Amino acid sequence: MTPKILPAILLPGLLISGMVKAQIIYEEDVQPIFNEHCTVCHGGTSGVSLGSYDQVMSSVGDQYGEDIVIAGEPDESPLVDKIEANPRYGVRMPQGGPYLSDEEISLIRQWIEEGAHESPPTRIADREEIPGRFELRGNYPNPFNPITTVRFYLPRPASWSLTVYTASGSYVWEDSGWSGAGEVAIPVNLDALSSGTYIYVVEMRADQTTHARLSGRMTLLK
Repeated sequence: MTPKILPAILLPGLLISGMVKAQIIYEEDVQPIFNEHCTVCHGGTSGVSLGSYDQVMSSVGDQYGEDIVIAGEPDESPLVDKIEANPRYGVRMPQGGPYLSDEEISLIRQWIEEGAHESPPTRIADREEIPGRFELRGNYPNPFNPITTVRFYLPRPASWSLTVYTASGSYVWEDSGWSGAGEVAIPVNLDALSSGTYIYVVEMRADQTTHARLSGRMTLLK
């Protein structure tokens, strides 16, 4: 049997081949990076505090004279400039290294590019604003060990599939079924797998012309 691999997925405004870029959640994806590498020094140094979302978004770098985060513009954000090589002012941060990994920098850039939100606009709190469409409502708990529940909303009766892949795109788990309109909750048990980040893809097919695919990220911690 030919092993399944993560397909190329077209998300609104974003084409990803092989690897899905899930929507960034600040408290889960970005703040831990600051906590590990930055907050020991930047609790107000040079006008920059990185201890919380509100502090980050209100910080104005002394060297740059502007907000360190410019929503939607990672290339114009002083925060990104300082964590990448050859910044416009001063030395690269964290000063003296070790520097952030390419993956960590990519997460920060993606967060800013998506609008630098504290919570993604399509999370559960905003579901009332977008009725009548296929919606991924995330998985809880996350991180988890070894069971989490993926929830999604079907605007009409439809068949669905839920597939889980490793971060490198290898297939590991799958479930499928048919449900009426409303929220669907599917438990996922990864007891046989090792700790790490996994990508899950939910597909809906209501008829020959109504088909949609959404993706998210889950973290297994054992």
